[in-house]
Amino acid sequence: MSVFDFPVIDSHVHISGPKCLDFMKTYCSHHGFQAVNIACLAHDKANDPLQNILAALLKLQDKRFYAHGSLAYPTLPLDRSRTDADEFARQARLLHDIGFDGIKMLEGKPTTRKKTGLPQNDPLYDPYYAEMAKTGRHIVWHVADPETFWDKDKAPAFSFSSGWFYGDGTFQTKQQLYDEVLDVLRRHPGLNVTFAHFFFLGDFPDQAEDMLRQFPNVSLDITPGREMYEQFSQRPARWQSFFHQYADRILFGTDMTSTEFQGAAGDLIDSMKRFLATQDTFTYWDFTIQGLGLSAADCTRICQTNFTTRAGHKPRPIDREALKAYISQHRQDIDDAKALRYIDQQMAL
Repeated sequence: MSVFDFPVIDSHVHISGPKCLDFMKTYCSHHGFQAVNIACLAHDKANDPLQNILAALLKLQDKRFYAHGSLAYPTLPLDRSRTDADEFARQARLLHDIGFDGIKMLEGKPTTRKKTGLPQNDPLYDPYYAEMAKTGRHIVWHVADPETFWDKDKAPAFSFSSGWFYGDGTFQTKQQLYDEVLDVLRRHPGLNVTFAHFFFLGDFPDQAEDMLRQFPNVSLDITPGREMYEQFSQRPARWQSFFHQYADRILFGTDMTSTEFQGAAGDLIDSMKRFLATQDTFTYWDFTIQGLGLSAADCTRICQTNFTTRAGHKPRPIDREALKAYISQHRQDIDDAKALRYIDQQMAL
């Protein structure tokens, strides 16, 4: 049996418009995934429901898809005087009632944190965190970014072109973002959280280990952040030991989009699986990667069962009437006429 023959769920992909849905269905089939999880984003503008709605439609069309909905913000930055204390908990309950499998948070990415103007440990979030901890619903949470993005001499060129350079004094530091989240975890230890992109700790194995020891409900995904694969490869023995010890706390994800910005789907998936399952030394993303050579059992945990343990053994069904009401509530917030026509067509089927 090939070392690559273990079941895989992609726990972390993104969509933007209706055309992405067909791409994702083909992606799931062509690459043999058991399931794929759509991580929705709703922070480009206030009250942005589009990705949530499209992900729900995809779940209606294809039972292989999970979806983690995103919290929407009534204003950006948030106007505290117009936001009641139950706002985000209410949204989480509504998304659950529609049939979402969890919540995706981008609130810890420096650009989003700046856009909302709301610390991740702000009291306005507390009823939401309490709701999620009480119910055990899964959160996929992006916090910080690579530390080089704060250093103008080390930041990669794409961080400047993408608006992801944070060293101009107008963004929180990486440590400030971590401190906000650590405060949340201490006050809400029951949160079922997977931190995206390995919490950007690919160069800090001791800190990653301390995080998992302190917070038993926390897991990390290995969704690129491609830089972390170079970092893992610089200390392969240390990381091989870590991945084996915490094989039940690490999740597979690709960050795949229809633009394939991280790399062509087939090459990306094969390289990630090769990193996990072999001790090969190979080149990808223009740097050398050293495989960890994990066992088939460890690979299966990382690539399949760790996600289903946290998000559910199968995707939750969509309540069509609840989705219909959500669409009606947010029609005025959808400014993409083509997307709105697509939504209406699909709901009429």
